[in-house]
Amino acid sequence: MRVLITAGGPIVKIDDVRHIGNFSTGSFPAKIAQTALNRNHEVIYLYAKNAKIPNANRKLKLIVYETYDDYAKELKKILNRIKIDCVFLGAAVPDYGIRPHQGKISSVKSVLTLHLQRLPKVIKFVKSWSKQPLFQVGFKLLSGVAKKELLEVAYKSGLENGSDLVIANDLSKIKSGRREVFIVTPEKGFLKLQEPNLSEKIMEFVEKRTLSAHFKTVLVINKSINKKYKNEIKLFKKLCARLSKHGLMTDFFAGSKSGHGSLSLRVGGNSFLITARQSNKKILRPDDVVLVKKIDWQKRKIFIEAVGERKASFNAVLTAAIFEKFSKVNAVVHTHSFIKTAPTTDFPYTPGTLNYAIKPLNLFKKNIRIINLKNHGLVALGRDLTETVNYVLR
Repeated sequence: MRVLITAGGPIVKIDDVRHIGNFSTGSFPAKIAQTALNRNHEVIYLYAKNAKIPNANRKLKLIVYETYDDYAKELKKILNRIKIDCVFLGAAVPDYGIRPHQGKISSVKSVLTLHLQRLPKVIKFVKSWSKQPLFQVGFKLLSGVAKKELLEVAYKSGLENGSDLVIANDLSKIKSGRREVFIVTPEKGFLKLQEPNLSEKIMEFVEKRTLSAHFKTVLVINKSINKKYKNEIKLFKKLCARLSKHGLMTDFFAGSKSGHGSLSLRVGGNSFLITARQSNKKILRPDDVVLVKKIDWQKRKIFIEAVGERKASFNAVLTAAIFEKFSKVNAVVHTHSFIKTAPTTDFPYTPGTLNYAIKPLNLFKKNIRIINLKNHGLVALGRDLTETVNYVLR
């Protein structure tokens, strides 16, 4: 795997002799880079002038930068020219900058006022700059906050920036010598990792999450779906609102209109209706339900029909696998809640991938209708959608 890792802190120049910077030394990204090299990955290390670097290695390429503009330019150049499989965006990129003054600002003034302006978020452009789809790991650093706030901020950052994982840190923990991180996933799961061997644990987790590619959606617009499945969509709306009221289909984040979880209902053969990706579970609209016609497991494609440009929930591949294996199952309910006594998958597999579809299947045995997806939520099966929801709520 070819891994790109960024480290250190880009500076923003004030004048020819002064700059705005931060305290980042790049020590943590350097450890991750060293671990990647030890695991035989090829590493491109984009680092600030004074940042720490991994040991020399034939599979290591070092590229140095100084300013915010240098960082953005070099990052774009690498992603445009080289095929990257995974990127760790560990550089502490400044949020604010200033138009640099030519020469040196006089120091005779007793007060110097600088007007800072918001800089573009470089991380938001990474996937669009890349030659191929890549796995993006972002970082979020806060200081002295509660765990709940750290996880919420990191999760929202991942959604906004298109990250596949976010590594959340608390500076106060780092300074106290008790370094720990939370790996936050797009499905709002999290995993706490601590020293020793923290970088090895992170790299192992990332390797597992990058193994499977997402299924591609093949969409056909079909305006008649709402009319044909009018009663089923009405039932979806009622049941989603009920699950949301009980806190089982949580909002993506505070104030969001998108909710987690999904409902699926077989409508003929292995075709099924399912809630759309990022749909509002509290007030489901008619176009928030799409029809999955079939799955091509070899080509990793999912064929759907929808009223508009909506895609099926990432849970569609798991639902498809369930319907194919269990002919008597007609309904699948996924919520962001857990059953303590239910069997649980051994790893939080990435939603929308082949492993996510097939790994949980063997947990459904005789008399076992509910399983837990590790760090994610439960999946319940039934012959009837209302009855299955009632089973989850009981």
